[in-house]
Amino acid sequence: MDFDFSDEQYMMRDSALGLFNRIADLSVVRRIYENPGDIARRLAPDLAAQGMLAGSIPEAYGGNGLSLLDFALVFEAAGRTLLPYPLAETFVAGDVIARHGMETVKARYLPGIASGERIATVAWGGPEGRWDAAGVQMTGRAGSWRLYGRRTFVPFGGEADLVLVPVARTDVEVDPAALVAVDPRRAGVTVTALASLDGSYPLASLAFDGYAVDMDSVVATGTRAWQDALNVGRVLAACEMLGTAEEVFQKAVDYIKIREQFGQPVGRFQGLKHIAADDYMLLESARVAVRYACWVASEGQAEAPLYVALAKAYTSDMAKRVTGDAIQLHGGIGFTWDSDVHFFFKRAWRLASQLGTAAALREGMAKRVIDGRPVAAALAD
Repeated sequence: MDFDFSDEQYMMRDSALGLFNRIADLSVVRRIYENPGDIARRLAPDLAAQGMLAGSIPEAYGGNGLSLLDFALVFEAAGRTLLPYPLAETFVAGDVIARHGMETVKARYLPGIASGERIATVAWGGPEGRWDAAGVQMTGRAGSWRLYGRRTFVPFGGEADLVLVPVARTDVEVDPAALVAVDPRRAGVTVTALASLDGSYPLASLAFDGYAVDMDSVVATGTRAWQDALNVGRVLAACEMLGTAEEVFQKAVDYIKIREQFGQPVGRFQGLKHIAADDYMLLESARVAVRYACWVASEGQAEAPLYVALAKAYTSDMAKRVTGDAIQLHGGIGFTWDSDVHFFFKRAWRLASQLGTAAALREGMAKRVIDGRPVAAALAD
C-alpha cells in the first residue's frame, strides 16, 4: 500500500511555496517585526486567488471541498516560509462552520472566508492561559444573548473580521458550551494588542462587555465543535512546526558546508555532524507522527485526538530542539538580528506553546490511558 501523497498534493505544495515566497518572503517577515501594519489584509487577495483560503469549505460556498490531509503539505509550506497570515485559523474556522453550522450560518460566513473578504481567526486562549472553552459567558436567551468575559491569544485579532469564540451559556445546564462567530469591530468588544515572541504573527485579547449575539452567528452548541477546532488546530500547528524545522535545518546544513574554520568546512567536524544527524532523525520521526495524525483526523477516527496530541507534543519538542540547534550551527552570526535563523526559532516556540505544551498534552494522553477518560475530554485543556 502506498502511503505517500499524490502528485496533485505535491503540486499544491509547490504552488503554495512559490506563492508564499513571492508575496511574503523573509524580507517581508523582517519588516513585519518592526511594523506589522495590515499585513493579513494585504495578503488575503493573493491567497484567495489561488484557493489557499478555501480549505475544506464546500464548493457550494466558494470553497475547494478538500480534506485536512489534502492541505497538510500547504501548512508545511506555510511553516517553511513563516507565512505571516492566520492560515491555520482560517482553515479551522471554515472547517468548523462547514461541519457544524446551520445553513444560514454557512451562507453568511463561508463565501467571505473563501474569497478573503473576511479575515477569520480563532480565540484560542482562555483568561488564565488555558486552551479550554472557559472565559466568556453568554447570558440571556435566544434573541437577546449577550457576551461577557475575555479571551486571549487571538492570532491577528486586530485585523480579523470574524473570530470564532467558545462561550458558556447560562440559560442551559447540560453541555452549556457554544461556539459563536464574533465581529470584533462591533460594540461590546474591546481588542487589545499583546506582545508576542513571534513578531510576524501578532496576537490580541478580546474583552466582552455586553456584546449582542444574533441567532445566525451561533455556529454550534455543545462541546463537540470546540473539541473539533482544537483537534484540527493542533494538527495544523504540528504541520507548520514540521515545515519550520525542516527549512531552518536545511539552511543550517547548507551553512556548515561552506563555512570554513582551520582550512576546512566546519561541517567536517564530528561534533557538528552529530548535531545534524540527531536533528535529521528527529525531523523524520516527527514527519511520520504528523502524517499519521493528519490521516486519522481527516478520516474522523475516534482515536484521532490521541494521535493528534502525540504528534503535536513530539513535534513541539522537535521544533524547539532543531531551531535552537540551527542557531548553534550558524555560530556567532546565528545569535544576531541580521541572521534569519531566529525568526524560525521564534515561530517554532510560539507554535509549541499554542494549544497546549508538550507536557500538558502528554498529561492528557496519560489521563486517557491510565484513567480511561474519553480522549477529547482528557485533552480539552
